[in-house]
Amino acid sequence: MKEKITNILIQELNYSDFVAEQTADDLINLDKQLQPLLEKWLTNREITDFEIQGFSINELMTQRNFTFPSALIAMDWLLTEPEIATKELSQKHRR
Repeated sequence: MKEKITNILIQELNYSDFVAEQTADDLINLDKQLQPLLEKWLTNREITDFEIQGFSINELMTQRNFTFPSALIAMDWLLTEPEIATKELSQKHRR
């Protein structure tokens, strides 16, 4: 599974090898609520929206230029550390 994700990130989204490996690890460990969204995307690149704490995948992708995998990881962060993630994602400028 990790190899499949890594290859997609590198070949289709132009992630570097290092970032693809790290991102694949994060995606494999997503909260169980987000796993079906990842599986659907891996199968046919279908993007399913998800909203939590006032943020949505579509919003992160369109307004913040996140890739779908990055938006999934942000959603996972909002689920696991809502206070910290909300504060960080609410800032206009990313670090």
